[in-house]
Amino acid sequence: MTNLSLMKKYLQKNVISELENIGFTGKYPHYRREYEDCTELISFQTNNWGGSFTVEVSAAFPLAKSIEDKNFYLYDGITEKDITVWNTMERYRLKGMFDGWFYYRDVYCTRVLGLGKTYMDVAEKDVPTFKVPVGYRCVQTFDEETAKKICAEVNRQLRSAFRWLKKIEKKHKRI
Repeated sequence: MTNLSLMKKYLQKNVISELENIGFTGKYPHYRREYEDCTELISFQTNNWGGSFTVEVSAAFPLAKSIEDKNFYLYDGITEKDITVWNTMERYRLKGMFDGWFYYRDVYCTRVLGLGKTYMDVAEKDVPTFKVPVGYRCVQTFDEETAKKICAEVNRQLRSAFRWLKKIEKKHKRI
């Protein structure tokens, strides 16, 4: 099983099934929970180079009068039923675990003076021949236990995202 398929398996079991239990519907990477005057949105964004993802949360208010109060843009044939987090103006992005992302790879770290920490992830195919650069240390070895930890951290950070959602919904007069 590849790192990607392992991570998706654990996300489905430990994160997405929990979202479905509280009323979210959809298909990876976009989920929504609809109310009469508000649609709550969650999207998983995979890194262009693979090996990591992040999660963003937002809400859309279709009954609002102004674009700002609606909190979304409609363009290129997108309808209100097609809105994802990526169409919204205000979003909450989970902090990830390393460098703003949740990595499903081995991760190494070094400290660069004045710049803080620098992270390096190692592609699954490169792990057998990878040589650790001077100054770097391993901070994550990806396996099933790490996949479970990542899911637990996503769920923990989603609690903060849901608190943010309540604030934005209040701002847009839903609550």
